[in-house]
Amino acid sequence: MGNFLSKERTPALKLIPVSLALFYRQSESETLEVWVQTRTDDGVYHGLLEFPGGGVEPEETPLVAAVREVEEEVGVKINAADGRFMGTYRRVMPEKAILLYVFLFPAYPGLDDKGQWLIISRDKLSYPYEGKIPPPNHQMIDDLYRYLYDERV
Repeated sequence: MGNFLSKERTPALKLIPVSLALFYRQSESETLEVWVQTRTDDGVYHGLLEFPGGGVEPEETPLVAAVREVEEEVGVKINAADGRFMGTYRRVMPEKAILLYVFLFPAYPGLDDKGQWLIISRDKLSYPYEGKIPPPNHQMIDDLYRYLYDERV
């Protein structure tokens, strides 16, 4: 355990703000659908199904970043006024900490042919997509389902 007065310092983790756009639609049968695209970069999530998003630039808000990232990654223009802040999630790794800002958006025209809709049901939530979506996204999807359907799961 370190001494507070010690000259040794633990290096601070680099904090990286990232914004995600989570497109969703609901059905009356308490089924949730979330839109994802296949990740094509060479990172750790290559080939997984992911929400569009990326880093927040110094001059922009997290919401503006989410809108920009959707246009860059998906080629669909969305309106920031349609976005609702869902919350923040964090992912801590040995060399950095990622703070994820998640914004909810309704389904937009043009998404269907650029990705796919995952079906989330009450009995399984995001479990059927284990290994197909990044681990942090399970919590986001399950939290959204619980929020939309009044914590009745």
